[in-house]
Amino acid sequence: MWYIFRGINRTKKEIYHGVSETPNDSIDKCKLISETTAIKHWNYDRDDISWKSVSNHITQKTASEKAYVLEKSYSYRGRFKGPFKNIQTAGN
Repeated sequence: MWYIFRGINRTKKEIYHGVSETPNDSIDKCKLISETTAIKHWNYDRDDISWKSVSNHITQKTASEKAYVLEKSYSYRGRFKGPFKNIQTAGN
């Protein structure tokens, strides 16, 4: 099973969608940030970051395709004002 997860960095006003075989609860967020080029500039200790599991899929291909759609179309509607940038990954 492949999972799509979303990271929202309210400090930097950025959104990241990722794909993983492990459920969101078991992802080591600090390690993920340090090893993922697209969000390497996030600071796990300082930034206000929340993580959420979005959906699950049988294949990596299906999960990746859905994550790429979310990268282009997701619109933040939370309590923080201002536009949030969707981080586009190399797969787009």
